[in-house]
Amino acid sequence: MNKNIVIEDYIAPIREILADKGHDKKKNLRRLIYRARKINSSHLQKSLTVDQTVERLLQPQWRAKIRRFDIDEWRRVAENIRQRAVEYLGKAAPPEIITYPGFGRFNGRVYKLDGRPVIGCAPDFPRTSGDNLKVILAHEYAHFIRWQKTGVPPEKGPIYSFIYEEGWATWLSIKLLPELDINTMFMSNLHNMINMPNPRGGYIAWCRKNMDLIVTQAQKALKSRDDKDIGRFFQCRRFKDDDTPIRVGYYLGYKLIETMAERYPPRQMLLLRPKVSEIEARLEKLRV
Repeated sequence: MNKNIVIEDYIAPIREILADKGHDKKKNLRRLIYRARKINSSHLQKSLTVDQTVERLLQPQWRAKIRRFDIDEWRRVAENIRQRAVEYLGKAAPPEIITYPGFGRFNGRVYKLDGRPVIGCAPDFPRTSGDNLKVILAHEYAHFIRWQKTGVPPEKGPIYSFIYEEGWATWLSIKLLPELDINTMFMSNLHNMINMPNPRGGYIAWCRKNMDLIVTQAQKALKSRDDKDIGRFFQCRRFKDDDTPIRVGYYLGYKLIETMAERYPPRQMLLLRPKVSEIEARLEKLRV
């Protein structure tokens, strides 16, 4: 089983080039990143050119962000997550993982590369080892196998689709990692580190207390594809006069999938294509 897992690592080669005391760092980095230009484009969503990526890698503070990176740890965790998924769901495709700089934009996402989904991870994001690494890989693997089965990318569609996709990935990762507590599963330990609102009492407590508010806001935006709505509910972004916690859409989606699990077996939820009417009705039932 494990021999089929593919990890295409660029972090170790980059670190090796940066550690070299020679004078060809920029030249060698450019050669490496140019060979990986398709990955650079897809991974960073066309936000940086090859030369811009090289310049960022040469900044003195970047190298410190990957000092704890251990490709063997990533491989062990990926193999364990896949084994647990097979035991829970049955047959599940082996993951294809790419480790490549993200420059603080994300820790993991699934995207298309040469016509196939891959798990793109950014080990230069804060806390991408230990338990957090388990959560990242379990969550993105849940997206990966669903895309493999349905052909539906997790980052496309209106808000109601995001609620289902992120809820599914969060719910399955919690099932695959029962030894971790709920706060760890939502990685709420990152909020202060990335300068995002961290409510008194913690993320989970805030979401539970304010479920009516979250549901109301989500129902108003269910059919929206607006970048601000997606950023507000599902990304580490905040806008003017908004001090609510980040990524509340993940908790909302998780609770929604919990209710759906009472009706659908996991394998069916893996294949299900959600309808806005069902999502809206189930969200209403989440009100406290």
